[in-house]
Amino acid sequence: MIEKFLNVLNEKMKENKKLTLIVILGLAGIVLITLSEFQTHKSAQTEETTTQSIDSSEEEYSNKLEERLTELLSDIENAGEVRVMITLKSTNENIYAVNKNIKNDEKSNSYSDSYVIIDNKNEKEGILLKRIEPQVQGVAVVCTGGDNPYVREQIINAVTTVLGIGSNNVSVSKMK
Repeated sequence: MIEKFLNVLNEKMKENKKLTLIVILGLAGIVLITLSEFQTHKSAQTEETTTQSIDSSEEEYSNKLEERLTELLSDIENAGEVRVMITLKSTNENIYAVNKNIKNDEKSNSYSDSYVIIDNKNEKEGILLKRIEPQVQGVAVVCTGGDNPYVREQIINAVTTVLGIGSNNVSVSKMK
């Protein structure tokens, strides 16, 4: 059936040059649409991978803090078994080197900034000056000794000192 259709189309195209042009343009359009869909899908995957990478690095940071804090708090006398959950207020922030260009003429002033780019093994990247880790928003501690006022105070003091947050951002509860 398809073969019959193609034979009829081929004969019509031999007779009518406009039809040939329309078919060629139609096929070219289909190819371009297919390629653009592939490109859109590829860039969406790249963006998703970048977002997942950022999320996972922040989660890793939070998990590492939780592990270290759990280890520290479990060493407090009468704290017993300890579980810790940390919530973050902000994300990682990278600060890159920037060239600042200022032009002052008699009639106008102009400012422009541009990132300092280096070629690192055939890959261009900015010069990272500083990386600011996420800020801790709050900490929840659940432990078997959480009902003891002395243990609570020791845990709150340890958490606020280690993480540099206020005591109002720390919750200590007894484990069931």
